[in-house]
Amino acid sequence: MIIVNTGNGKGKTTAAIGQIIRCLGHGFSVCLIQLFKGESFYGEQKILTRLDNFNFFSFANQHPYCAKNISIDEVKKQCVLSMEKLRNIAISKKKYKLIVLEEFNIALRDKFINENEFLSVIRNLREKSDIIVTGRNAPKKLINIADLVTEMKEIKHPYNNGIKFQKGIEY
Repeated sequence: MIIVNTGNGKGKTTAAIGQIIRCLGHGFSVCLIQLFKGESFYGEQKILTRLDNFNFFSFANQHPYCAKNISIDEVKKQCVLSMEKLRNIAISKKKYKLIVLEEFNIALRDKFINENEFLSVIRNLREKSDIIVTGRNAPKKLINIADLVTEMKEIKHPYNNGIKFQKGIEY
């Protein structure tokens, strides 16, 4: 299946991490390719990378619109590398039950990844793996080919009341 977690609300990554844990609990192999989140900062990275049957890859550690000192060209280059990793997984003999593509919707929205190429790769990949794609603003073409789409809708968020992000809750 192709699963999409999108929307402006919190919980897209959290839902994907829950699915990762479920798969690992059944002894399946899982791969997480993450964009714009850095390495060893988020709690899920710290615990999941210790587990068997789990592979983690991080590219474009920060988004250029959030970190002003980041070059857009460098981010695009890193996103291209993430696609190379995904294509290599698609053609390799290694089989993952689940592949999570974290924040790829953002990379698609911002044209850091070619949408048609991405859709072609995940269409082929769905033959051997379930795929979860997360991030705000999932493109319509992705939504159309997906088997399951969930939109997280923000109703209320503590950030709007001046409460900063918290270790163990947001990261």
